[in-house]
Amino acid sequence: MSRTRLRNTVLGIGATAAAIAFGYFGVQYIGRNNMFTIAAAVGGAGVISYVLQKPNQPQSPSNQPEPQPAPIKTQRRRNKL
Repeated sequence: MSRTRLRNTVLGIGATAAAIAFGYFGVQYIGRNNMFTIAAAVGGAGVISYVLQKPNQPQSPSNQPEPQPAPIKTQRRRNKL
């Protein structure tokens, strides 16, 4: 497992635990209906950020083929006598 993947996994688990704790204690102090409102707002913000960051879909292929790259010429080393 690479370092980036491990870091993202640990951060994801930590964020999930923090969200559960926030929800549990939030209901105790500010009430159930307010927590539903906060959850809906956070979920909506997540959906909006996902849609805005989604990469553009490739356009439909045209009838013209893509141009082929020119071959790269290599120079031969000459032996010095």
